[in-house]
Amino acid sequence: MNIQELSTCFQYHVPINVVTLNNGYLGMVRQWQELYYGNRESETYFDSLPDFVKLAEAYGHIGIRVDKKSDVEGALLEAVKQKDRLVFIDFLTDKKQNVLPMVGNGKGLDEMVLPPHMRENPKA
Repeated sequence: MNIQELSTCFQYHVPINVVTLNNGYLGMVRQWQELYYGNRESETYFDSLPDFVKLAEAYGHIGIRVDKKSDVEGALLEAVKQKDRLVFIDFLTDKKQNVLPMVGNGKGLDEMVLPPHMRENPKA
């Protein structure tokens, strides 16, 4: 939502690592629609996303795309090696993968939604 900050980072030589978990959706909005609105998705999927690697490179940065689990470690190591450049890593993820834990609207931290492996098992 603020990709123009890549220009600011270039102008002021800000050597950070930027990571996007790219599932082609407005991921958090889609996840909320799934969890709280009965899977009624509206206006969250995009066929027309830019090529984030090329976009980062257009701003003068390093762009890396990761589409296989086996490439994750290499991409992260390459990003850490770059001490004076911004590195933008575009991780392509499963389109329906949720990001958990999360706290629902108006909920407390003790009411957060956890992934299955972190939930308490009342029968244990």
